[in-house]
Amino acid sequence: MKKLLPIGLALIAVNTYAERDWRGEGDLAFSKASGNSQSESLLANLSIVYERDRWTHTGRIEAVNTSEDDERSAEAYVLTGKSDFSLNETYYVFGKGRYEDNRFSGYEYQASATTGLGMHVIDSEVAKFDLEAGVGYRRSEEQGTGNTLNEAVVTLGGIYTRQITETTRFDGRLQTESGKDNTYAESELAVRVKINSHLAMKVAYLVKHNTDVPDGTKNTDTLTSVGLTYSF
Repeated sequence: MKKLLPIGLALIAVNTYAERDWRGEGDLAFSKASGNSQSESLLANLSIVYERDRWTHTGRIEAVNTSEDDERSAEAYVLTGKSDFSLNETYYVFGKGRYEDNRFSGYEYQASATTGLGMHVIDSEVAKFDLEAGVGYRRSEEQGTGNTLNEAVVTLGGIYTRQITETTRFDGRLQTESGKDNTYAESELAVRVKINSHLAMKVAYLVKHNTDVPDGTKNTDTLTSVGLTYSF
């Protein structure tokens, strides 16, 4: 909980001092079970977007904590930053940095920096669909062994958003980083239903996959969450 406090404080600060060029949203999902087994799960995300002229800057913080029978079973923190520069109505160039500290992934951390070209395939009031491709560099450190992997990567990604009804929105995203030693893929499907102008209920399914992981570690992590989203 202490590690998630800065996310809440940042959300309040941005909402208080935001200018018209800023927008963002914060997600919070919590579940607790008791009885024959006890478990607690907490998921928190904060995304901020700043647009000015032909530039779009995006920052995102993610935190996941899960415990079962008083033993930690999942703990991950992810920080991403991305800048897009619009070339015209269809194409843009981007630069992106990503850092993940996932205590149960088999890696102490995974950090990457990529750049490439994006395309607005669909851009309407009802639906938006972007495709991206680029190249970059990734550094990873294995848990236990301390071995460090440095490799060039090729990145491919897609982002799809569709307004199903006036109050319901579907979001889908897929991102891959493929290198000689490991291919990392992450996808998320989410449905949001508006409660009022700022609050919405969100149901999401997240999948993270590494093709090569240390012995004793699973390749795929999944997370299903139901919570609230606050937009500002």
